[in-house]
Amino acid sequence: MQQNEDYVLRILQDVGLVTRHQIESAQARLNGATSVVDVLIRDGIVSDADVSRTLAAQAHMDWIDISSMVIPPQIIKQIRTEEARRFKVIPVGFGETGLVVAVGDPLDIDTIDSLSFLLQRELEVVCTSPQKIREALIKYYGTADEAADMLREKIGEDVDLGLEIGDGTEPIEGDKADAPIIRLVSMLLIEAHRLGASDIHLEPMDKKFRVRFRIDGVMQEMQAPPKRLQSAIISRLKIMTGSMSIAEKRLPQDGRIQVKIKKKPLDLRVSTIPTNHGESMVMRLLDKSSLLLGLPELGFFSDDEETF
Repeated sequence: MQQNEDYVLRILQDVGLVTRHQIESAQARLNGATSVVDVLIRDGIVSDADVSRTLAAQAHMDWIDISSMVIPPQIIKQIRTEEARRFKVIPVGFGETGLVVAVGDPLDIDTIDSLSFLLQRELEVVCTSPQKIREALIKYYGTADEAADMLREKIGEDVDLGLEIGDGTEPIEGDKADAPIIRLVSMLLIEAHRLGASDIHLEPMDKKFRVRFRIDGVMQEMQAPPKRLQSAIISRLKIMTGSMSIAEKRLPQDGRIQVKIKKKPLDLRVSTIPTNHGESMVMRLLDKSSLLLGLPELGFFSDDEETF
């Protein structure tokens, strides 16, 4: 954060989010962290949303949750990618006096003034958490590599991206330019397998690309890649089937993908159907290793097992 850290810590202490003891303990554990506030967030003592919400209140600024918003492309285009990344802001709409932008640091007045001067327009500023700004920058302005990194961060573990097709003798390959999409698709399949999903639904919509997993019979919306990557993702999965045409987008198609995730075989039944906003894809996941059930797994007692 750019604002004076002592001031921020004093505010957090005044509103009861942290204690003096917790601040002193965090100061002793900096270990290369950029600030004491970062240590407090990293240790789970306070969330970055709580910090930004508290600072927004001090600055008499509205706080919003931009992760729950679908921002239209015409709004996103109001600020170029370089400027959004440089100033760490997201345009969210139009207000009474000008463009409404979300920032993660409500006390960084210099950034707000500089952006207003650069755009030569009035800005209405609202606040959100820095993490939500980072996620939105990737969602609306990011690359496939960044989307994969964000998905890896969501998983919260170091996963092996070495998917294998079929019996493992044929690796998933592609041109160097395709590598980010291959990595993103790999992360998507790994996350679905890790969560025990039975289905993956890739659904193009008017203003976003929706990704949903069916877990324990319930559809759950997941972190979605940027909408502009939807065609590349669908095409990559079609290529992996070896039978579906990436050129045909007007007719339903069916295919099958066989992969191994950490040496465990996984069978995916793939179906696509054209919609008004692009091809929709559904994948049914079947973990072949889970089919090898013994008598105990089928509910037999030990006496029954001895009989058989």
